[in-house]
Amino acid sequence: RDRAGELLEQSEPWDLVVLDEAHHARRRGAGGQRDDGPNTLLRLMRGLKERTDGLVLLTATPMQVHPIEVWDLLDLLGLPPEWTSSAFLDFFDDLDHPNPSAEAMERMASLFRSTERAYGEIEQSDAQDMTRLSRLKTNKVLRALRDSASIPRRQLETRERGAAFTIMRAGTPIRRLVSRNTRQLLRRYFQTGKMDTPIANREVEDCFLEMSDAERGIYEAVEDYIAGAYSRASGKERMAVGFVMTVYRRRLASSFVALRETLQKRRDTIDAEGRPQFFGLDEDLSDDEATDETVDTDEAAGLERSALAHEQKAEIDALLDAISCLAPDSKLDSLRKVLRDLRQAGYHQAMVFTQYTDTMDFLRQALLEDSEWRPLCFSGRGGEAPGTDGTWHTIGRDDAKMRFRERQADLLLCTDAAAEGLNFQFCGALVNYDMPWNPMRVEQRIGRIDRLGQNNPTIRIVNLHYEGTVETDIYRALRDRIGLFQSVVGPLQPILARLPGRISQSVLDGDGREPRERANLIDAIAREATESRDAGFDIDAVTESDLVMPDRPPSTINMEDLDRILGSCTLMAPGVEIRQLGPREYSFRAPGMKETLRVTTDPQYFEDHADSVELWSPGNPLFIAPEFTPLHEGAPSHGTLREILDSG
Repeated sequence: RDRAGELLEQSEPWDLVVLDEAHHARRRGAGGQRDDGPNTLLRLMRGLKERTDGLVLLTATPMQVHPIEVWDLLDLLGLPPEWTSSAFLDFFDDLDHPNPSAEAMERMASLFRSTERAYGEIEQSDAQDMTRLSRLKTNKVLRALRDSASIPRRQLETRERGAAFTIMRAGTPIRRLVSRNTRQLLRRYFQTGKMDTPIANREVEDCFLEMSDAERGIYEAVEDYIAGAYSRASGKERMAVGFVMTVYRRRLASSFVALRETLQKRRDTIDAEGRPQFFGLDEDLSDDEATDETVDTDEAAGLERSALAHEQKAEIDALLDAISCLAPDSKLDSLRKVLRDLRQAGYHQAMVFTQYTDTMDFLRQALLEDSEWRPLCFSGRGGEAPGTDGTWHTIGRDDAKMRFRERQADLLLCTDAAAEGLNFQFCGALVNYDMPWNPMRVEQRIGRIDRLGQNNPTIRIVNLHYEGTVETDIYRALRDRIGLFQSVVGPLQPILARLPGRISQSVLDGDGREPRERANLIDAIAREATESRDAGFDIDAVTESDLVMPDRPPSTINMEDLDRILGSCTLMAPGVEIRQLGPREYSFRAPGMKETLRVTTDPQYFEDHADSVELWSPGNPLFIAPEFTPLHEGAPSHGTLREILDSG
């Protein structure tokens, strides 16, 4: 919002715009009764598409809550005019019908012809591979689809008609504008020798843990408190009370320590007569991706204040007294056993994820005292490492990553702050100490190690669940029905995105406590997931790729060639001072710079030391191009940088 004017009005037109995590560019309330139009990012991108020669959208989350969101992203790239949003939705509705009508066939064929006009015709050989028809019959189907008259299409036999739908499914703008690399496709590339990086297999293990009798008693008392407070709230106050009660329940699912810390802060707030003693609100905001009503920290603080009138000081005191009598979290012993088992299996390093910093702090102190483990931490506070006296001190993000990679620690304890942007292909095991209600959060955690370049042929994922909870029962049903966390893609995501709201409401209403009500809820969710897997819009079905790789020219420039330039003073822009410090590392000072800076041409070295080194490459402000380039006689006027350097 703050930079839209700078990007759209004050800047020069752009050569290329690259948007990562592009699925965040979306409309509010997509596919619902209230479509509130584009969010801030989508509105910005609609303006930028008119001011750039090239646009690349990147996402590992290709399907959101509604297929209109796919259309929104494709529209940024430029669609044929006939492919309006309504035509797009109608096309896939028609295609999903078990036997589309003649009118639907005409609508789809018209859009198919518009796609071929915009992007070129589908090759006859490709169509034949898709349909498995003879060459003669394939040509008949293609001619029928390309004919503006409807008679040839009405004359298609049943099998030919089915082949026509297959060709039209493959002939949409999605196939022309989207490059979709699934793990399955990458494995096929590796198996056929087209890629030299193997893809690791995933092994997911679930540990269902019984609470102790004392823990179960506190768990049920908290659920009574939540349902009671929520039922006492009037209609307009229920949002505030529901928010706070859901925070309690999420933290209880993480650890009894996290619940204790939260209740104590709440008790202090009541003692301070409402003066805020807020939770770690950034960890408590909703992860229900099915709504766009994202609660920010200011709004959450307001909800927290509003709910105070409905909370009972005596009940909070009773819960705190009961928690103070508990032995250390019984789940901790299970974690120790899991870590030892992983070590015995050859996984000498593991990441341990939890949703809350309070839980992470409890785990790190307990594991450090064992003297069996060497832990590091990463959370919203940044990286942290233990000193020789056992106290923890802050270290940089890159320092934490470097220490873990160099095996100065065998455990990295993390909150979800580490679930984006940190890559640990060298680590082959991950333990979820708690399970967020949104399964996509767990998938993001797993993505820290399940990446291209993973060193282990099989990665191990271990999930710890409290037995006898509604979220555990829902997870078990989804694991059995759809293989949750073995594969989370495509049409399942709308169902998974709604889970946090479903679980939250069942907790607030107390529905999850009665066996029959819980069984009905779980059956409904599992049934929806199964139906969604087998029906509806699936982006993978319309972007299926083959193994044919196009010929590509050699890169005109690479980092090794740039290193040759840095190593030769005569090739640098006039006035630039260069001194080599080590392999592919240099001190650099351009005219006007008071101090030298360190630069490197080694991307891995840069990634490990990004807080103190610059990557010397196009786009970096230190990459200064010469103002003029006199061409020596006999030198090539074009070609790769390597050819030019080799020519002398």
